[in-house]
Amino acid sequence: YNALDKVLRCLNSLQAGAHENNKYIVQDDASPNVLFPACVPLCAAITYRNEYNRGFPGNCNEGAKHAQADVLFFVNQDVYAVPQFSRGWDTALLNVFDDPQVGVVGARLLFPNGTIQSVGGLFDGKGHPFHRCLGYSNLAYPGVALPKEVRWTTGAAFAVRRSLWEQIGGFDTAYGRGYFEDVDFCMRARQKGVQVWNEPRCTLIHEVGSTGGSPHFMDNARLFKSRWVDTGLVQPDTPAIDMQGASWW
Repeated sequence: YNALDKVLRCLNSLQAGAHENNKYIVQDDASPNVLFPACVPLCAAITYRNEYNRGFPGNCNEGAKHAQADVLFFVNQDVYAVPQFSRGWDTALLNVFDDPQVGVVGARLLFPNGTIQSVGGLFDGKGHPFHRCLGYSNLAYPGVALPKEVRWTTGAAFAVRRSLWEQIGGFDTAYGRGYFEDVDFCMRARQKGVQVWNEPRCTLIHEVGSTGGSPHFMDNARLFKSRWVDTGLVQPDTPAIDMQGASWW
């Protein structure tokens, strides 16, 4: 959505570090300031444009309709690879799927300053989802340096088996413009007996919020709570309350 410079940076950096024969798709969510199909053809990507703005879940679902591989990898436009981490990022992700029990894999995401933005998530004492090791700076710490099964992973860099994606039906568009649809998807995947993992050998940078976030965050938080927390389907991973420092619901 808009931000042509970030989309081109994302594409160019991922392509430069890839080992596999990947197909790259740009799904333009009716950007008012950029006509992506006219701007991206030189980046070896196929571009599609929505007739109206669908928000993050709907836009991802549209993009997935044009993909054909056994594994889909959703990447936010403000995610990019850097040389010291990027070589073979795609092979690292794909190798995790050699285990048939794995259905979803997230990349290790760093803030631009090099600290941890996401290595997968857990749930606090109130059932709030929170990022593990947020802000850690020691990338050799085992908690962020080794592959690990997690409860959920962010949609900013989200790899999933096509068969699982189709079985669940993609991201739930009830979450509107976005937020919590990725956690919801991971919960649905785990209900089907598959695992969610974080793979730090695929490390990417995430600027966070380049499209301005969503004013519907609180509505989505309450929807997630009604589905998963109030029903007892989410059980805390820690007795600590409010790991995010705010009362969402």
